[in-house]
Amino acid sequence: MKNLLLLTSFFGAFSFAQINFENGGFEDWEGSGPNFEPVNWSSLKTGTGVSALSPVVLFQSTDAHSGSYSAELRTDTYFWTPVNGTMTNGRVAAPTTDPEDGYVFTDDTDGLWNTECTDRPDSLVGWFQYTPAGSDVGKVEVLLHDNSAEGKLPVDSPPASHWIGKARYDITGTTSTWTRFSVPFTYYSADAPTHFLAVCAAGDSTVSTDGSVLLLDDLELIYNKEVSIAPSADQFLDESTDGDELTATETPIAADSREWKYTTTSGSGYTSFASAETGLTYTPNFATAGTYFVICESTWGAEVQISEEVTIFVTDPAANSVVISPAASQTILLDEDGATLTATESPSAAASREWKYTTTSGSGYTSFGTAETGTTYIPNFSTLGTYYVVCESDFGTETIVSNEVEIIVTSAAGIDTDELKFNIKNLNGMIELSLSSFENATFNLYNLNGQVIYHSQLSDEISTHDVQAPTGVYVYNVIMNGKVISGKIQL
Repeated sequence: MKNLLLLTSFFGAFSFAQINFENGGFEDWEGSGPNFEPVNWSSLKTGTGVSALSPVVLFQSTDAHSGSYSAELRTDTYFWTPVNGTMTNGRVAAPTTDPEDGYVFTDDTDGLWNTECTDRPDSLVGWFQYTPAGSDVGKVEVLLHDNSAEGKLPVDSPPASHWIGKARYDITGTTSTWTRFSVPFTYYSADAPTHFLAVCAAGDSTVSTDGSVLLLDDLELIYNKEVSIAPSADQFLDESTDGDELTATETPIAADSREWKYTTTSGSGYTSFASAETGLTYTPNFATAGTYFVICESTWGAEVQISEEVTIFVTDPAANSVVISPAASQTILLDEDGATLTATESPSAAASREWKYTTTSGSGYTSFGTAETGTTYIPNFSTLGTYYVVCESDFGTETIVSNEVEIIVTSAAGIDTDELKFNIKNLNGMIELSLSSFENATFNLYNLNGQVIYHSQLSDEISTHDVQAPTGVYVYNVIMNGKVISGKIQL
């Protein structure tokens, strides 16, 4: 059997682990005589065409990086023709005795000679020793491809249209001790592959030199592992009340185990819940008022990754509170309206309230020229700067101050547009910027809630930006050498 195996693991529910080299340590061998090969690997002697006439180029070696054995590849000659020491998880094809005609391929009609794979590894690693003849070059290469065309190496004009990604490590010079290599995958498409083709060679493709020897051991595909939580928005709960269910997403594969934890100090001190929460979902519920930061800690073998935090504000339902939403920072133009802010008071509406602002976060709150006393307020400022808006609600027995909302007020007059020769226009959903100078210039685009949806460091006088935002009105600013020009654009 000459293919790779899809490994599986179980942790309560069934899940798939990532594709990796089966017998990448070359401990298992099968066959006899010239056909003695590592399990799940093949060489010239089990290839097609005139391959079987070639000399033996694959051997079992007891000089191993780990375990008992490694794979030894040797270049040789056949009737004065160079023969590369090659092994693959696919199959070798040699239509003629001309080395230029040889290649390895995925035979997707026969499970003996192909490996199905839908994963996207990050990098290829392994261990080698190499003794080249002359200036010969060895290699280890992995191709991820779909089945719209035959997967083969080499090809005339890489990358071929059906290639998804590829990693290749070229081995040069004499290396007499076991040495680790690592090389990242280059991806040509965002699609998932259907097959995985690996090839290892002691010599330089069709121009190898007789006498090169390559030892390989412990080949492995490495996957970057991550865990994230959704929804990530802050939650505001009463004591002992369920919040919105949180879901952990683990990539590129499900973790072997996980645990939800919390802290009251953002960024450290994560603690298990009284009853461990180990599922893919968790519903926040805290018995004591306070601010909690919840994470999911996921484990793949010895690797542990921690998700971003989700902030949970828990209040005593008998206590008075006021919360402003949306809480996100807003960026607005001078003398223009921002997004409406709403004050939510609990357990019941306050007797009265007043919106106030400060330019120093946390202190010095001042009334507006005309007092704002409703449950909503629309930000609008006639002076440039950064403001912090709160709602002070009077519940009769006490006055409660809400959370702050940051309002950044900018002006379209920050730069002389004639001097700058600034121009912005919408080209069918693409934004084109024209500047006479771009020294230390950045471009930012905000939605009407003040959230940054696009940022770019400008690197040319004319630049085009694919923002990928829904149709609507957006606020922009261009910042150059401490000056700002702002405006609105319709996408």
